[in-house]
Amino acid sequence: MDELYKSKFVDIPNIIADWAGSLADRDILDFGCGDGTIALGIALHHNPHRITGIDTHDVMNLVLPQARQQIGRDQLPDNLKLVRVVEDASLEALGTFDLIYSWSVFEHVRQDLITGCFAKMRRALRTGGLMFLQTTPLYYSSEGSHMKPWVPQPWAHLMMQHDLFRYAFRAAANERADELQSVYETLNRQTASQLLSAARDAGFDIIREYRTKDAVEPPAELLEIYNEDIVTTNQLVFLARPSSQS
Repeated sequence: MDELYKSKFVDIPNIIADWAGSLADRDILDFGCGDGTIALGIALHHNPHRITGIDTHDVMNLVLPQARQQIGRDQLPDNLKLVRVVEDASLEALGTFDLIYSWSVFEHVRQDLITGCFAKMRRALRTGGLMFLQTTPLYYSSEGSHMKPWVPQPWAHLMMQHDLFRYAFRAAANERADELQSVYETLNRQTASQLLSAARDAGFDIIREYRTKDAVEPPAELLEIYNEDIVTTNQLVFLARPSSQS
């Protein structure tokens, strides 16, 4: 099992369980499941009653080819279901849940849909349910463009002229240029504080929060324009529950 697969299949499910408590016998929704590996890890290692993964892309079709290669598994467990949805889909048809989690997804959610996404998640939670969210890298952080493999300069997307930055990553990305340009151009600009505010506006109480910072120092010319905390905060993790007043 390679390290990236292990991270998604073993480590991240354990982190979610550490934050949200035992996942055994719970009904769980993975909001933005990607290739489905995290959901598969939870289904196999944490014994939920059911786990449903949703995403707007068909990358979830990779779950079995990857599982076959990495762990020798040829079929999904009975307690796991993966569903492709449209961007603004309702969650009502999926039922209700004890836990909804999202891992490295919300930096990709369209900015005007963020509060609505949180509101949908709140409505899909049962009494006593929890929402767990992790998102990184936040847009204004040193790797916030998601283009570090192609343009390694920290904060290049904030410091380079836009057309020159686009040319740099397209030239390095070659055949993936169009795909990566779409990824970059659809990143939202939400800060950690704005995401927390959006969750509160949607009817959540934040019960635990954690942020991490970039290890590199921002250049002085960047700090002439941007707030230091905003450009150095690269990750937000939080646990929330529906407000009793919502």
